[in-house]
Amino acid sequence: MSEGIYKLDRNVIGTHIDSTTYANVGDNKPKPGRVVSQHSASVSCQWWRRPSGVAALCLGLLCLLLLAGIIGLFVYYGDIGHQYFTERDKLQKERDIFQKLLVTSLNGCKVFGNSIYYVSTEQNTWEYAGQDCRRRGAQLVIINNQEEQRFLNALNIQTWIGLSDIETEGTWRWVDGTNLTTAYWGGGEPNNLDEGEDCAVIYHDFTDPVKKWNDTPCTRKLNWICEKVID
Repeated sequence: MSEGIYKLDRNVIGTHIDSTTYANVGDNKPKPGRVVSQHSASVSCQWWRRPSGVAALCLGLLCLLLLAGIIGLFVYYGDIGHQYFTERDKLQKERDIFQKLLVTSLNGCKVFGNSIYYVSTEQNTWEYAGQDCRRRGAQLVIINNQEEQRFLNALNIQTWIGLSDIETEGTWRWVDGTNLTTAYWGGGEPNNLDEGEDCAVIYHDFTDPVKKWNDTPCTRKLNWICEKVID
């Protein structure tokens, strides 16, 4: 009986050992779907590394775009700032000119078109009148069209204008050196009476409502009109 028990126990034990052995062997076997080779692992790792390079490239491009945008805005607002300061300086100069002319005369200034006019309160020669206008940053008035002529006629003052034939008799030029092209001489003028009338004046004795110019000696003492053109 003892021998039979021993055999039985041995068989039982053998069966247990075999079962355990096979169980362990089964546990160590790779399961389907979970077999990973070194090549697969390497590819997988490489795949996970790629997004970092793409992200860096995208970030670099984004930085370049932002930098370009900042530069563009800087240039754009720089141009606007330049235009602003240019316009401001221009307005400041115009205001200074107007105030200077306004202070120098109780009559104040006259404005027509894009010009400011100063009418003198004293009388002097044509040469003196021109010098006075230059001191004011202006010049003896130059009449460019009939509208301006009518405006000056309406002031109803006998005044010097910036026109003469001092350099060449019969060749009338404005004080800026340009030749006379459109004239508003009164009837029979200019006549260079006694060969001594070389400067032009607005003279209201003529009946024509527009043509009021007369030539007269430059040494006469008359009022004058200075003109400053505002660009």
